[in-house]
Amino acid sequence: NRHNDMCSCLKSCKMSRKPKKRGENLKLAAIPSVDESKLDQYGKPIPGSKFRISSTIKTVDGDTVFDHTLEEVLTRGTHREDKREPDTPVLGRPKAKPKVAFPSFRSGASTDSQSSGNLGLPQINPDSIITPNTFAKIHRSSEPVGVKRCEVAHKIFHFLRKSWDADKQAFTYRSSPQQVKALAQDIIQLCEAAVEVFQNEALFIQVPANVFVVGDVHGNFADLFYFFNELILFSDITLTPYSFLCLGDYVDRGDYSLECVLYAFSLKCLSNNTFYMLRGNHEDPGINGDVETYGADCFKSQCKLVFGDELGNDIWSAVNNVFRNLPLAAAIEGKVFCSHGGLPRYYGGPDEDDRIKLLLDPNFPRFRSLFEQLDLSTIPREQMERFWVAAFDLMWSDPSDDDSEMNEYGFGRNERGNCIITFSEVAVENFLQTHGFELMFRAHQEKSDGLKLSKNAKCLTIFSSSNYQGHGNGAGVAWVGMDGVIRMIMKEPDRKEEDTTATSL
Repeated sequence: NRHNDMCSCLKSCKMSRKPKKRGENLKLAAIPSVDESKLDQYGKPIPGSKFRISSTIKTVDGDTVFDHTLEEVLTRGTHREDKREPDTPVLGRPKAKPKVAFPSFRSGASTDSQSSGNLGLPQINPDSIITPNTFAKIHRSSEPVGVKRCEVAHKIFHFLRKSWDADKQAFTYRSSPQQVKALAQDIIQLCEAAVEVFQNEALFIQVPANVFVVGDVHGNFADLFYFFNELILFSDITLTPYSFLCLGDYVDRGDYSLECVLYAFSLKCLSNNTFYMLRGNHEDPGINGDVETYGADCFKSQCKLVFGDELGNDIWSAVNNVFRNLPLAAAIEGKVFCSHGGLPRYYGGPDEDDRIKLLLDPNFPRFRSLFEQLDLSTIPREQMERFWVAAFDLMWSDPSDDDSEMNEYGFGRNERGNCIITFSEVAVENFLQTHGFELMFRAHQEKSDGLKLSKNAKCLTIFSSSNYQGHGNGAGVAWVGMDGVIRMIMKEPDRKEEDTTATSL
C-alpha cells in the first residue's frame, strides 16, 4: 500500500504570526564587559558575554501559542520524566567493530585561532547590489550542474509537500511500479547532487546568526514539516532571511525516515548557504542498516519496504554516501559550538589542546562508517586513531548525570556502550574557554520538553521529535539571533486519534 499512486503527483507538479508585543524588536543595550562572568541559569543578562538566553520560552500546543518563563521551566516539578535513550546498548550489536587503540595522545600543537574564523561563510560581493552589471553577469553565467541539482531538489521538495496530509499526519499517494522506479532514479540523482554540495563544505563549518537550530528528527516528518512550514516563507527557502542548522539523527525509529532525509537534502540543494546539516550517530550504515537491532524501524528496512530489495538497497546506499560527507561540527558566529553528541575527549594539558585544529585538518577522513576496518594506507595509525576518536565523540558522547566519577579533564564512562564517553561541567568550561566559545548546542538525547540546559547553563540539548517512541515528550528548536539573544521554542506532542494510520513512500 505504501507505493500506490505516489508519483502521479510528480506530473502535476502559514506562517502563523502572533501580534508583536510593544518593544519586542528593541535591541538590548550593550552590556559592559566583566571578566570571568558566568551565564545566569535564569536567563538574566550576562556581563561580558555576546550571547544571553531569553527569559521566555515559547510553547506551541496544537493551535495555541503561549509563553513560559525560563525560571518556571527550570524550577517546576518535572511533569514528564526523561526517558532513557532506547538505543543505549546499540554499540554491542554491530558485528564489524573498529580495531582502534586508545593511547593517551599528546601533541605540542597550540590552540588554533581558526575556530572563530570565516570558514564556510559566503563572501560579500559589491555586485550583490542590483545594478546593470549584476544582470549582465547573470545572463553570462552558466551553471548546468547547479541548475540540474536545483531542478531535482525542487521536484522532490514539492512532491513531498503535496503528498503530505498534515491533518492525518500521513502521506497519501499511489503509483505504478514504473513510477516507483522513476522516483527512485530521482532520489538517487538528488543524493548525487547532495554529495557534491557537502564535499565542498568543511567538516567544521561556520554558521551565521540569525539561525534556527533543530535537534534529532528520527523519521518524525510531522514535526519536521511543522517547524519548517512555519518558518520557511512562502514555502521557498531562498526567500527566507535566516538560516537553519540541523544537528543530526534524521533516520531510524520513526515512520518516515526516508521522507525526512529527502526533505532535508532538497532544502540543502536549493539553498546550501542557508541550510546546514551535521552528522549524527544514526547517519552511519552500521547503525541505520542494523536490521537485527532496529527491525522495521531501521532505515534500511524502510527503504526496502518501499522500493523492494534491489532498489531499496540502492537508495539506502546512496543516502549513506551523502551521510559520510556531512560536517561533524559547527560554530555559530564563532561563539556557539554545535555537534550532535558533544565534546571530543581530551588527553593533555592546557597548552596541548588542539581539538579544533584537528577538525580543521585537511586530512581528516570522511568515514563511511565508524564500525569498519580503518584504512591506514595513506594516514599513519596514530593520526587515524585520533581522527576516529574525535568523530566518534562528536557523534556519540553525552553530558554526565554525575560528575563525581570523572578523570582530571572531566571525562568519564558512558553506559550507552563501548568506548562512549560522558563529559562534565569541568570539561565543558575548559573546552569553551580554551577555544573562545560561550555555549554549546547538542542533540542526541530525548528530553521531556525537547530542550534542556545543563552544565551551569552552558550546554543546551535540543530534541526535535515529539512523542518519541510513544513517550509523550515535547519537541524543541532554538533560535540564535544577530542581537545575541537565544530563544527557545517548545512544541507539545500532537494528540492523534487512536484510529489514525500511517503510510509512507
